[in-house]
Amino acid sequence: MSRPLIGVPGMWSSSVHGMRFDGVAVAAAVLRCIDRAGGEPVVMFPGSIDGVGNPAAQLARFDGVVLPGGADVDPARYGAEPDEHYWPADYDGQDAYEAGILAGCLEADIPLLAICRGLQLLNVSRGGTLIQHLEPGAVTHKDAVHPVAVPAGSLLAAAAGAGTVEVSSYHHQAVGDLGEGLRVTATAADGVVEALELPGSPLLAVQWHPEDLAAGNPADHALFQWVVEAARQRRDVLAGLAGAGVR
Repeated sequence: MSRPLIGVPGMWSSSVHGMRFDGVAVAAAVLRCIDRAGGEPVVMFPGSIDGVGNPAAQLARFDGVVLPGGADVDPARYGAEPDEHYWPADYDGQDAYEAGILAGCLEADIPLLAICRGLQLLNVSRGGTLIQHLEPGAVTHKDAVHPVAVPAGSLLAAAAGAGTVEVSSYHHQAVGDLGEGLRVTATAADGVVEALELPGSPLLAVQWHPEDLAAGNPADHALFQWVVEAARQRRDVLAGLAGAGVR
């Protein structure tokens, strides 16, 4: 059977090397990781009218979604003013587009792996807040590798294993107040939230970038394997129901 289709929302960029005008970008490492895990990555256009107005229409063809890292979430979405460290997206509709995709995944039980910005947008979308800037401290979170504690009894632990894992980190913001219904399933030594789950939903959200080390780190590769396998199972169940005439 064909590979599960994994949608990856692109980030609209005002300039892309080699192009005369603006473009839509997704980190090649994310796409390679999905491919290596057995999925077929497909970049999703953030300007899609169906995607913004009706995310279900754009999501209908996908078996799973990976929501990748990127620019800062607009602080207005959690009732704050931007500080001097704010790094906005080039496209004004980026947050709304990705929030719509996120909500559509949760509504339709589409397996979702959310990375860095994706975790932060998840928290904000559930009514949580963000720490706008992490000052240097006991753990370096921007452009660094550091340990993360993953307790047993979580979806994350089931997918990647419990214990201490070394992760590649590149962020200057973090979860503040926790969003409604979310569960913290991993933390750094300084207390920064490193993973979130929504019990009952096929969702994993991590603050680090598993695509950076997945080629040599089984725990990071396992996250992409999880979303691809969950997507495959969902596709097969829906195909079975369709074959049986169930709608």
